[in-house]
Amino acid sequence: MINLTTVTMQLIDSKPDGIKICRVEGESLVTVVVPREKLAEAKNLPDLPARGVYFLLDEDHGMLNKVYAGQTTQGLTRLDAHKAKKDFWNRAVMFLDMEYNIDRDTLDMLEAKAIGYVREHGSYATDNEATPKPNANPYKAQAVERLFEKIRFRMEVLGYDLDRVCEAPKATGAVFHTKKNGIHASGRYDVGTGRFVVLAGSEIALNRSVLKNQGAIDARRNMFGCADGPGKAVTTDDLEFDSPSTAATFVLGGNPNGRTEWVSEDGKTFRDVHGKRGSAQ
Repeated sequence: MINLTTVTMQLIDSKPDGIKICRVEGESLVTVVVPREKLAEAKNLPDLPARGVYFLLDEDHGMLNKVYAGQTTQGLTRLDAHKAKKDFWNRAVMFLDMEYNIDRDTLDMLEAKAIGYVREHGSYATDNEATPKPNANPYKAQAVERLFEKIRFRMEVLGYDLDRVCEAPKATGAVFHTKKNGIHASGRYDVGTGRFVVLAGSEIALNRSVLKNQGAIDARRNMFGCADGPGKAVTTDDLEFDSPSTAATFVLGGNPNGRTEWVSEDGKTFRDVHGKRGSAQ
């Protein structure tokens, strides 16, 4: 006898890397995957439940670098505040249902379960500083466990394994961000090679021309087919540069100083973290 689970995946605008809606046959839970840059579009989707838990991911082709877990009673609009205040994430995965399936006690317990899990599992960092301790209803504990297992299963189906452990040490160090002029981009500095990597999913200000940096101009032309143009673009792959300044120029245009433009999660500039490392930066 073959044990089957039927999963239905809907791709908005038929884009594999865009907004996705995932359902499992026989279950009421709805999973919505939202790329950061597609949030406004996703909020216009009709007939989505408003209550559940979610994960904010800093991910690269399924590899999780950082995860934040939370709850919502506002559906996808809950992500507005996180887009304004949290720069690290490039994708959100929401697990939503109707209020009569996820009541207040169940929601609080499920959020606590999700936060505790991401703080204790995997080799990624987490933006959750503590695990909440809700008033646990012992009659609902088993249902919460079953529901969380369904969430973990769906995350793995989508390619985001919350249990994955990276055996190799990360040589690339902390993630840096820039959000100048409404642009959100992320990167890592490799201490061993002295090179700076702009991560896939970063926004690029194509409407601002690059000044005096041929490396940034060439990188734009290779990835987007032009050095400048209207609006902004989004990188589809990681891109390596010889310095944080060339990386910042590629992202922001102009002629920025990458040692001060790139800022870590705790508010430190690249120069604060790495000092005068690499005189050509």
